Amino acid sequence: KERIALIEQAIGGIVGTYYIQSLFADYEYQAHKIVENGGAITPEILSGIMSKLFTEYFGSELSMDELQKIIWARIPHFYNSPYYVYQYATSFASSANLYDRITNKNYSAQERDNAKEAYLNLLKSGGNDHPMNQLKKAGVDLTNKDSFTAVPKEFNRLLDLLEKELQNSKEKR
Repeated sequence: KERIALIEQAIGGIVGTYYIQSLFADYEYQAHKIVENGGAITPEILSGIMSKLFTEYFGSELSMDELQKIIWARIPHFYNSPYYVYQYATSFASSANLYDRITNKNYSAQERDNAKEAYLNLLKSGGNDHPMNQLKKAGVDLTNKDSFTAVPKEFNRLLDLLEKELQNSKEKR
């Protein structure tokens, strides 16, 4: 039960930090685009954008309540720090990429050691360069789509692990 709870927590972390924050960044972009094009913003329009995005991101199987449509009203980053929420998703993707390169047994021991050394150099570098340049030096190029594949790969690994644990739990009953 504890393993299942921990796996579910890790899956929830990916959903909340990567997928939901990407959705929020998309929402913010769409809302700002309406204003930039001279359009009016109303609560109905903002809720409509949010509702549409939840369907696009999670499919029609997601049951959406009315409070979920107005979640935009309680996200302070939208008002206090515009264009901030995407950083949650990019940071998460960067971390997942670094973690994969350091721990993935499909890479040679030398490649894993090189990735670990690059990561440690990233940590040592502090803020001595633009974050994108620092990440590139560590082997993560966020301008390349491949840098984002570690997140869904880890998500799928955790789902497989959860299914296995749920099956084991069911068999023990």
